[in-house]
Amino acid sequence: MLNFVKVRRAKKKLLLILLSVPLVGISWLLVDQYVFCPTFSFPATKPFSGNNIYNPYQDIDSIDVVVGNFHAHSRIWKGLTNGVGDASDIWRRYDSMGYRFHAVSQYHYIDSFEQNAVNYIGAYEHGLNLKKTHQLVLGAKHVVWKDYFFPQTIDNKQQIIEKIAEDPNVIIVLNHPGMRNGYKANDFKKLFNYDFIEILNPQAQSFAQWDSALSNGHAVFGLADDDVHDVFNNEIIGRYYNIIYSSHGSKEGLINALRKGSAISVWAPEIKTQSLEDKKNKIEENKKILQSVYFIRDSLSLQFSKKMDTVKLIGNHGKLIKSEHAVASFSYKLLSDDSYVRVEYVSYDGTRFYMNPFFRF
Repeated sequence: MLNFVKVRRAKKKLLLILLSVPLVGISWLLVDQYVFCPTFSFPATKPFSGNNIYNPYQDIDSIDVVVGNFHAHSRIWKGLTNGVGDASDIWRRYDSMGYRFHAVSQYHYIDSFEQNAVNYIGAYEHGLNLKKTHQLVLGAKHVVWKDYFFPQTIDNKQQIIEKIAEDPNVIIVLNHPGMRNGYKANDFKKLFNYDFIEILNPQAQSFAQWDSALSNGHAVFGLADDDVHDVFNNEIIGRYYNIIYSSHGSKEGLINALRKGSAISVWAPEIKTQSLEDKKNKIEENKKILQSVYFIRDSLSLQFSKKMDTVKLIGNHGKLIKSEHAVASFSYKLLSDDSYVRVEYVSYDGTRFYMNPFFRF
């Protein structure tokens, strides 16, 4: 009887130990995130100002125009994450639509397929947390594992950006901010030291976040990505992509073009019966629509290859400044209180194009 009691006590003690392990782990994660995370003194922000205007399309080559998608997943980590096929399938499928760049962005893993190709770009998606506060890291050579699992404070978010930015050669994209409210619009009044906001993603459109950043003087650009997890699904690939100017088709050229903002984010309407060949033809057509972008002093002029259904000019805090219909050209003279403007244009087939901002400095 005594031995039986001892065995029961030993089992109970073992059970308590086993139950305490995850509790200790969770407690450590909470303390690390909410106690030990550095507190940032965010720089005071103000709208862009100055007599000069930055034009991200100033030096573009209208012949050197390519297309890219930078957010795509395949099967990885033995199927623990959501993904189908492998990296070679992502390359093959996007190649069939005429894409020059097609980064494979596995979770916390840099895929090396075609790493010797001139258009290969190392990439991964960073983020292991409840609110999908994720970052896309382009040009990466190593993975940053640090993250905060629970809903993140503004200091948590900035700390992760700082950890990734320790490599000065990478481009940091804040992924799908509107998804699960992973990044709030107000966050973008303060956050800094990143390069892009993923404004178009199947999970979320994030223009409020973008305009919040721009209205507070943060010179960040927009990106569009399929965020595909099943590259064999014809309906979901080729819906969100980037038209990139003057990349010379190489990794180095791409990084340089992206840093300048020499790209346009595109949203293509869903056509369930559309083949990849049809998508390729449409993409080739869309690459050639914008003919020229130039400033004379503070006057912006755009020329298109054909009439657009709608052209809109967006300004401070996402306010609609001007809208025109059925036009092949568009112009606007910036007023003294226009700290930035950005252009959206829509073709008659419903394709939407989002240009990067022109801002004062």
